[in-house]
Amino acid sequence: MFVHKVKIIEVEHLLRKYGVFGIVDTSTGPSIGYMQVVTDRSAATLLPIIQRVCRPGTIIHSDMWAGYKKNRNQTGFEHHTVNQKLHFLNPTSGTHIQAVESFWNVQKSKIKTMKGIKAEKLDEYLKEFM
Repeated sequence: MFVHKVKIIEVEHLLRKYGVFGIVDTSTGPSIGYMQVVTDRSAATLLPIIQRVCRPGTIIHSDMWAGYKKNRNQTGFEHHTVNQKLHFLNPTSGTHIQAVESFWNVQKSKIKTMKGIKAEKLDEYLKEFM
């Protein structure tokens, strides 16, 4: 389980069937990440993952996705956001999600060097990396 500060991202759907949801603990060096294949980005899908992976007291940084905004008071976590359409870094709080973006970019580059992977093997690949 992660504690302290984590960054969250939902990755665009791969092959229009799957998406990857990622959480990165930035309180350690190097960062520790968790990624999971998801079939949708609904709060009903993502919030249970957050509650399972993050310990109480964790500070969550995420983008402005409506599912988080609508339900962030129900998670029991302190939640900071950044509107990436306007800012790389939230000018008021300093919130950003670059650690998780970087974590996912490493995975994407490895997948590219393998000339892709089958969609049904993506979850296994992510578990192997973690």
